[in-house]
Amino acid sequence: MDFARFMQMIESRTIWFSRLDKLEDPLEGAHTDAELAGIRKHVEQKRAKQLISLFRSARKDAYVSCWRAGKTESLAMWDLYGKGSGIVAVKSTAGLLKEAVKSYEEAVFISEVRYFDWNEAPGLDNVLVACSRKDLSYQHEEEVRAVLIDSAPRQKVGMAVSVDIDNLITEIIVGPREKEWVARLVEKIKKRYDLPQSVLASDRLKPRR
Repeated sequence: MDFARFMQMIESRTIWFSRLDKLEDPLEGAHTDAELAGIRKHVEQKRAKQLISLFRSARKDAYVSCWRAGKTESLAMWDLYGKGSGIVAVKSTAGLLKEAVKSYEEAVFISEVRYFDWNEAPGLDNVLVACSRKDLSYQHEEEVRAVLIDSAPRQKVGMAVSVDIDNLITEIIVGPREKEWVARLVEKIKKRYDLPQSVLASDRLKPRR
């Protein structure tokens, strides 16, 4: 995340859930091409339109917090989601994320994202399934998602959910393309907010001697 989003997380002690239909990928939460073809072929026309419309509208009620589950750093991810300067990542575990959101007033579901060819029809039977699958072209993200459904009418792009930041985050990592002063600044922020986590600077692009 960029430094502004990191500070928002630390200052508000929340994690951000983006509304599904506001994410960059227009296929989020949608039927695959093969599923659409199957519905239109085998379901009566009026009912098919209703079914497709139902899932498309449900995207406005679904909110996701997106994490990467890779065991190692990914330069592609640093560059894709670390645009600008002051790029920081926070590290946690699925168990700690589950613990962090369990006090939220609504149920929060945590799932690995499944990746497959969008020309296939694996079957879509509920909104939660729709929220946790993507086209193969995103497979490099190795994503895990926390998903919540909130149908209350709101005109917003997402919501902040309160969490225990001290227990959720195990490590703070400064991006590999950042200057040394950025790591020092993050270290000062850590001390100012009395955070227990260690601050590391990624060495993926550091020449070895």
